[in-house]
Amino acid sequence: MIDRCFNPDCRLQLHYLRDGRVVRVITRKGETDVLEHFWLCGLCYAAHDFTFSPSGEVKLEAKSSLRRRGVEDVILLMPTHPTGI
Repeated sequence: MIDRCFNPDCRLQLHYLRDGRVVRVITRKGETDVLEHFWLCGLCYAAHDFTFSPSGEVKLEAKSSLRRRGVEDVILLMPTHPTGI
């Protein structure tokens, strides 16, 4: 369960998912799939983003460093629910 910002220098307690970024990571440990969620608060997400190693390790990296390497933000668009929810 997510309870704090992933940034070790912040560790803001999560109350609402109004801002920031949540990622879901699924890794395989032997025969079992492991599902984990990570959250960056809005202030931390403004300057940092998640990076992922091939082994599934989640890390934090400054966006300025990512842009220097040619990695841009990815925006996932969610379809609108037919009832407008």
